[in-house]
Amino acid sequence: MNRPQSALFHKHAPAARGQAARPDDRVSFLRLSAGERLLAAAAVSALLWAGVYWALN
Repeated sequence: MNRPQSALFHKHAPAARGQAARPDDRVSFLRLSAGERLLAAAAVSALLWAGVYWALN
């Protein structure tokens, strides 16, 4: 007994097609690699320690 498949299985999400066309220029830490995140954390830490050193002198 062969039944035709429902149209529900053949629908494509309309948002999935148009979403890739718009480039996102915002910076996101989630998109950075692990090395880039580590470098950013080290830079922030160095700035904080430089501020502490400046404040104590």
